[in-house]
Amino acid sequence: MMQSLKHPVVRFLAIGASLYFLWLLLYYFFIKVYTDWDYYLDYSIVYLSQQVLDLFGFVTMIEIESDHVILMLDHTTNTGVWVGDECNGFKLFSIFSIFVIAFPGNWKTKAWFIPVGLLFIHTANIIRVCSLLLIYEKYPSSLDFNHNYTFTIFVYAIIFFLWWWWAKKYGRVSKN
Repeated sequence: MMQSLKHPVVRFLAIGASLYFLWLLLYYFFIKVYTDWDYYLDYSIVYLSQQVLDLFGFVTMIEIESDHVILMLDHTTNTGVWVGDECNGFKLFSIFSIFVIAFPGNWKTKAWFIPVGLLFIHTANIIRVCSLLLIYEKYPSSLDFNHNYTFTIFVYAIIFFLWWWWAKKYGRVSKN
């Protein structure tokens, strides 16, 4: 058993799975129960999306509805995008960070690469929310498709690219 942990792929998978399991316990038994982290992240995405849309001349407003923060275009159509815990990117932040931590590499590089990667993921999520709001305004029938497929692929492609970049440029893998 210990011999198999020396293989880099097995070691990476074991560390990654262990960290993910610990993160799930921390998230569901502490963060979700005792903090407002998800709400603040939901609000942050909506607020920053509002600021981006404002730069392009769109008038928007923010509404709070139970567990969701809603970004709405400020006119009579009541067009809005709801952001909740499943959409705020927190789980993606964790998966990205766990990958970088589990992959062999210099800890000093990991210390700056993880926050930069999280900013990229958060920015992608803001672009996603802005785009979904505009899609919902012009083409409401295509909202579900774009939400479920287009932007899921968009965000995961960014994460995959960041992982690839980390592994190629900063990761260290044994040649054995």
